[in-house]
Amino acid sequence: MDKLSTNSPDIIIRQTKSVCPICLKEIAGNIIDRDGSVLLDKTCDDHGTFNIVISNFPQDYKALSECYFHFVPTSSQQKEYYLCATRQCNINCPICFLDHCQDKSELTEDRLIEKMNTLKNVERFTFSHGEPTVDKNLPDKIRLLKKGGKLVNIHSNGVKLSDYNYASSLKSAGIDHVSLQFDGFDENTYLTLRGQKLLDVKLAALDNLKKLSIPVTLNITVAKGINDNELGKIFDFVVKNNNIKDVSYITYCHYDSKDNNLDKYMMPDDLLLYLEKHTQGKILREDLVEFQKLFYAYCNAFNKSKCFNYYHYFVIRTKTGYCGIDKYINLKRIGNMINSHRIKNKMISRFALLKILFSSLKLKSLLLIPFGLSLFLKGGYPKNPRKFFVVTFASICDPYKYDAQIALNCGQGIVTQTDVHKNYGTYVIEEMQKERESK
Repeated sequence: MDKLSTNSPDIIIRQTKSVCPICLKEIAGNIIDRDGSVLLDKTCDDHGTFNIVISNFPQDYKALSECYFHFVPTSSQQKEYYLCATRQCNINCPICFLDHCQDKSELTEDRLIEKMNTLKNVERFTFSHGEPTVDKNLPDKIRLLKKGGKLVNIHSNGVKLSDYNYASSLKSAGIDHVSLQFDGFDENTYLTLRGQKLLDVKLAALDNLKKLSIPVTLNITVAKGINDNELGKIFDFVVKNNNIKDVSYITYCHYDSKDNNLDKYMMPDDLLLYLEKHTQGKILREDLVEFQKLFYAYCNAFNKSKCFNYYHYFVIRTKTGYCGIDKYINLKRIGNMINSHRIKNKMISRFALLKILFSSLKLKSLLLIPFGLSLFLKGGYPKNPRKFFVVTFASICDPYKYDAQIALNCGQGIVTQTDVHKNYGTYVIEEMQKERESK
């Protein structure tokens, strides 16, 4: 049911910069509380006013904003970068960003070596933007990065990974992780979002990756009225397949100015509430809110840059199914302690964070010790945790929801043949602006 308007004056939560979705000119934007909904509100002199709902929980949004912008400053080091090995692809998705990308040059091995040596603090490189497996030199590029001590991931549509021998060649090269685009179990979804039937290809790729013990993330583009009814089925599938370490529900993006039908659009709040209902309360929105405070403090302690529009939560596989991390640590206590620390301190040390965690453990928390040691000693969770997986609810920058203040803290940078961008969110908008200027 739509909320009834009380005609209360707008409350400005935060001021930012954005772009006009039509002409992409930079314009001022306000994050506002309007009648109990949080909106990004902006006006272009030429094309009028645009606003989009980004949360229906203003108090939680404000609390998380305060915590995030306190603990995750723009000066944080960027430790994860996309690599554009190729701009080619073997399918033609109607919703793809690449059609708007003007930087067409392909990444050479010499350039890769140069950037690996320059970006010494980077922990993970992810081949993306174009289908990486189309690049015949991908195994060699993976080997180069592994020799440099880097974690290596690819974002893939799975077409070539459905060939066991090809998937095995990436395993031999040393690949650490595959992020597979997986939009559900209905072929009509793939026809709409990807332009062709792909379910059998996806399932074959997943089967090969499982046989080869290659950890997997499932990236689901969620469009209202198309595949939002499958979020629960996908979640249950992840629970049963312990080589899947992450499942990311990502909101539909509007990259084409003609595609202004926002009916397909869902924000992380929408996705989370759907999953809360599916899990019958095993995963609760309020627990996820408290967990974000812990995550932001962790980013501060380990000097990591992460996006505000990505909400994460740990889920534990059990003999009878699964449960949330709230069964092992007292998230409400953690949230309160982090709030108290934030009021007195700009930074949080790893030792202080560890003290907060230890004081909030529940009796069954011994299971978390190996997991916790990896987080604190290595600055990341195990490559193949099996008992654990992360569920993520995410919104990616497009001209409607672009918030420059958040984009400056993007959790990914990007390396191309011609440039390096610390923040992927700003890169997306800049590439689209170049496209408009070239016409």
